[in-house]
Amino acid sequence: STGGDDDGEILPMCDGGDIMYTGRHLFVGQSDRTNHLGYQFLKDAFANNEGSGILRADDIISVPPVVAGKEVLHLKSAVTHIDECTVLAPEGIVGDVVLDAMKARERGYDAIRLPDVLSCNAVVVSGHVLAQDAPCDVSKERIEIACRERKLGLTFVDSSELAKKDGALTCCSVLLSV
Repeated sequence: STGGDDDGEILPMCDGGDIMYTGRHLFVGQSDRTNHLGYQFLKDAFANNEGSGILRADDIISVPPVVAGKEVLHLKSAVTHIDECTVLAPEGIVGDVVLDAMKARERGYDAIRLPDVLSCNAVVVSGHVLAQDAPCDVSKERIEIACRERKLGLTFVDSSELAKKDGALTCCSVLLSV
C-alpha cells in the first residue's frame, strides 16, 4: 500500500506492529506500513501540547527502517518491551541497528539480547509476559531469568500456527489501558 487516496495524495499510515509504547516512550518504526506522516499524526495526537497530551514530544521517537541483510516486517518483529525499562532484542546486527536507532541505552533501557529473533516478540499484560514458545532454549532461559529478576509472570505460548503466515504474538494483540 502506498498510503495514497484516489487523488494520489499521500496519507498517514500506522501499523500496530510498528508502534511500541513502553510506558515512558512511544517508538514508531518506519516501514512499508507506517510512514512519516503516520508518525507525525501520532506525535500530534499524543504529545503534551499545553498540557493536553500524555507524552512530551521528545518521548515520541521515530525509528528508521530496520534493515540488516533482510528487512524485518515491523519494529516489534525485532524488539519488544517486558517492562518500562527492559526490552528484548536479537543478538547481532539487527539488534544493534534497532537499539542504536532507538537510542535505547541513552534512554535508560536494559536490553536482553536473544539469539533467536522470534523470541524477541513478546506481549506484557498486567505484569505478566507472554513469550513465544520458540525452539531456542538459550532465549527461553534468558527470558525466564529476566522475568524472575523483575518479578514478572511468564507464560510461553505456542505460536507455531501464527508463524506459518509470518505472524507473531504482537500481531494478534490489542492492548488497552482501561
